[in-house]
Amino acid sequence: MTRRFLGGPSPLDISALCTLALRAPSAGFSQGSHFLVLTDLDLRKFWDVSGAGDWFRSTASGVLEASCVVLILGDQDAYTKRYSKPDKVAHGLDHADHWVTPYWLTDAAMAAENLLLLIEEQHWGALLFGLFGDPRTVLDAFGVPESVSCVGAVAVGYRHPEDQPSGSPTTRSRRPTDEVIHVGHW
Repeated sequence: MTRRFLGGPSPLDISALCTLALRAPSAGFSQGSHFLVLTDLDLRKFWDVSGAGDWFRSTASGVLEASCVVLILGDQDAYTKRYSKPDKVAHGLDHADHWVTPYWLTDAAMAAENLLLLIEEQHWGALLFGLFGDPRTVLDAFGVPESVSCVGAVAVGYRHPEDQPSGSPTTRSRRPTDEVIHVGHW
């Protein structure tokens, strides 16, 4: 994860990657994953409305030099509408509270992972982070419908040449595979 940026690619280049990233799996091909790409004045508005600008100014000010932030969104209505169709209604998933796993969030997270991998392939930088405070405040500020939730935000830009790894991965080792991969039983 990049914590120090030096500008970044154009909104068109980022949108092209977003188009590819949205080819992630989609339960029932509901296609309820969305990206909201924020640049320029919208990006400044995001930093202010979300409170993330104050946080990063005090902890990792180089994040504020990213050229954009992409909000990763999942629309539960797309899934409940899809699962109310004749070929899916027998699953009983036509209401959001019937879903044991809310796939509008799962699928959006997979699209986010695709986006992170595509950004890495371009040798750009990215930082995945959660929204600060009440996510609805941010989503309402950008006209996002009530049925849509935010999985997270991705700051995107060019990695500053002096960007260094930081955070937990620098102080904690990766868990051994025998602790996290279980074959046949736990």
